[in-house]
Amino acid sequence: MRLVVQILLYFPLLYGYWLVHSRLALWAQWLPDLFSSRPLQLSGLLAASALCGLFAGIAFAVPVALLYRQYALLVATTISLFGAAFDFYLMSVPSSRPFTLAVLAIDLLVFAAALPIVVFVLLRLRPNNSFKPNPLRGSA
Repeated sequence: MRLVVQILLYFPLLYGYWLVHSRLALWAQWLPDLFSSRPLQLSGLLAASALCGLFAGIAFAVPVALLYRQYALLVATTISLFGAAFDFYLMSVPSSRPFTLAVLAIDLLVFAAALPIVVFVLLRLRPNNSFKPNPLRGSA
């Protein structure tokens, strides 16, 4: 039954990961407007494109890790690579703007790498087993 659920939820996770990233990219367009100077606006645009992929990876890391357990890293990698490939396919790249190409490249790299990295970090976390049912001193 678990395998059936994993198979059925793969494509909604893939579509959701791509959709969240695209909605965050539209939302983050206001970030460069916070700054008045041109270099800070460009830095804000780079930061916004990196944050979109990172936030999408953080949002989908827990469901992927819980659903796929031992294959979570492999599934996260395929989801992020398929999502980035689809994003690249839909992208219209202007050839005369090198900064725009840099922003789009950073966006694709972060989008492709964020989910596997966050899942890897999440899987490496271990419980510290600090729960103690009785106090150390004075328990009767």
